[in-house]
Amino acid sequence: MRFHKLSRRDALKTATALLSVCVSARSLGLSAAAQVPEKIVLGTIPIIPIMQAMTAGNLLAGDFGVVGSIIGLTRGLPLIAPFLTFFSTPSHPVERIMVMQNSPIKILDDLKGKKLAFLGPGTVPDMFLGALPKRTKIRKEEIDLVPMPNPNMPDALAQGLVDAILAIPPADTVAEQKYKARTVANATDLVPYAGLGTVALRRDFAEGHPEAAKKLLRACIRFNRWIDDNPADARKAITKNLGLPQDLATEARIPLCSRNGLPVMPSVWHLYEMMVQVKTIDPHPDPAKLFNDGIIEPTKRFTLPVVEELGLEPDPEIEKMLKGDYPFLPKPVESYYADWERRLLKT
Repeated sequence: MRFHKLSRRDALKTATALLSVCVSARSLGLSAAAQVPEKIVLGTIPIIPIMQAMTAGNLLAGDFGVVGSIIGLTRGLPLIAPFLTFFSTPSHPVERIMVMQNSPIKILDDLKGKKLAFLGPGTVPDMFLGALPKRTKIRKEEIDLVPMPNPNMPDALAQGLVDAILAIPPADTVAEQKYKARTVANATDLVPYAGLGTVALRRDFAEGHPEAAKKLLRACIRFNRWIDDNPADARKAITKNLGLPQDLATEARIPLCSRNGLPVMPSVWHLYEMMVQVKTIDPHPDPAKLFNDGIIEPTKRFTLPVVEELGLEPDPEIEKMLKGDYPFLPKPVESYYADWERRLLKT
């Protein structure tokens, strides 16, 4: 299999041609009198082209990583991130570090000086690697990091192009089934609790068309709940849409879905602190105001009313996440709670 790094041009072509979804105003239950665009274009990964398109106004909403949204906010991009789609906890890990069966790498410390494939700088896996000093005797700077598209990782590992991979589904399951790769550690061994995905909106769209924004987020909540309630059907959808073999789809890991879509602020702050410490971003002069304006207040305005309308549902894993271990936070976890999180933990 030919191995190459995804170019910016390739990513932009993919984003434009394949990874856009158009939602009509009518599908959101809005009449022409609502004065919303005829169609709302939502982008899904790759992350950088989505943020570029949202900044240019070509996309009104994007489904990408929490890490990407924080980077966008710190850079002053015109977006808000009032939603949590997927997350991971120790009982539901997603990413994992894998090696071939005969590899001498047994523990994370053994990665020192070795080639490790990962998605690239500024991604969630990159942030996880930033936690190595908290859990091991090594730092990510002591690993030879190789940016690589996720689908290329299993073959690259088998061909000896890298010594290990930090893979996300379904590439990790491909490596396991096709090449008998073994797991050295789950990403949750480094960062036990992490928000992985968000739905971000252009600020001017949300503020100019609040009902459309709410209806879009309502659809996202219902979709999250459907996935959570129907894992077998969700896997069937994965099999069909990604063209995966049935046995692969059956075994592939699926991240947890937030049943209420409410951001977990300790996780947001933790990812921010990690990015600052590993120098992915520079410290923001006022991160509290940044997150208040870009996440907390938009959540109160757009997401919370939708959740209250649909009915706030119990989400035990989110409650665990709110009380979880965040090694990079300088203050106690409860110092970072938003109002809805304080209320949630009292119920």
